[in-house]
Amino acid sequence: MRQVKVAYLVAEGQDERWRDNVVEVFGDRHDISVFDPGQPAEAQLGDAEVVVDVGGACMTPELVAAAKQCRLWHILTVGYDLFDMDTMRQAGIAVSNVPGSTSAPSLANCAIMFMIQISVKYHEAQKQLRAGGLYQPMGAELEGRTLGMIGFGASARELAHRALAFGMKFMIIEPMPIEQALLDRYRPSFVGTPDDMDKVIAEADFVSLHLPLSPATRGIIDARRIGLMKPTASFINVARGDLVDQDALYEALMEGRIRGIGTDVHRGRYPDYKHPVYEHPDFYALPHIAGTTDGMVVRRAEAALENVDRIAEGLEPKWRVDNLQDDRP
Repeated sequence: MRQVKVAYLVAEGQDERWRDNVVEVFGDRHDISVFDPGQPAEAQLGDAEVVVDVGGACMTPELVAAAKQCRLWHILTVGYDLFDMDTMRQAGIAVSNVPGSTSAPSLANCAIMFMIQISVKYHEAQKQLRAGGLYQPMGAELEGRTLGMIGFGASARELAHRALAFGMKFMIIEPMPIEQALLDRYRPSFVGTPDDMDKVIAEADFVSLHLPLSPATRGIIDARRIGLMKPTASFINVARGDLVDQDALYEALMEGRIRGIGTDVHRGRYPDYKHPVYEHPDFYALPHIAGTTDGMVVRRAEAALENVDRIAEGLEPKWRVDNLQDDRP
């Protein structure tokens, strides 16, 4: 197999392990070099057949213009809602992302962590601990509680695998057919289409989002749907912040109309740390790191390497997204 020239774009401020792990996975199988933004772009990108973009946010029209021989722009992320796909289409460059399975275990771990934190009232318990208190607050068990999953792709299936060990029940909304083997394994009490979403939101003890962000799904959890949740129910989001009307969601928690929130994603891209909800004892948030683990970086690098191998062999790259129209659900 011939070697392919690969340019690797690393975002400013990115953990160095992203750079090092990707380069290590590629090894000497292909000619990979890390892009230096302080040097002329054309000299670094001009002969690259593949550009590996760590998060899809490194791409600019100027870099695309410099990559004159580029056949594939491979973004090391599942979501591509922040990626300028029109520029790539105009340049005639194929774009691939990585499959959801690369980050699904990490996202599921984070979701189950949020559910446990909310159930044991972790913030309040820490306050009691530091005050020298004992036996407060009283928590709740996950066993017997109903987990409503909106979307049943890779991360939702990994979450179901973990939640099953806690004895939870399942309700599922999924527009695509679900394999019978999965239904037999998780024995959901309800499986419906997006038309049935209100039912799941109204009955679940935990509502967990597992949808991609697209024009069809943006704001899909609006104020009306948030109003359907039980006052004892909690909302978990490790997918995309703009799937939800965050103002309505935060207001529901502040007013005591829902029990808790666990979120790793935020409106736009950055958390609004000045919002008073961040002081609420039942609000749990992370700075979009749920999927950022050592295992995830390696899995995504391996996916990119597989596609570079395909380019070397004259094959069509997998996981192309430049030719999709995502209307899900």
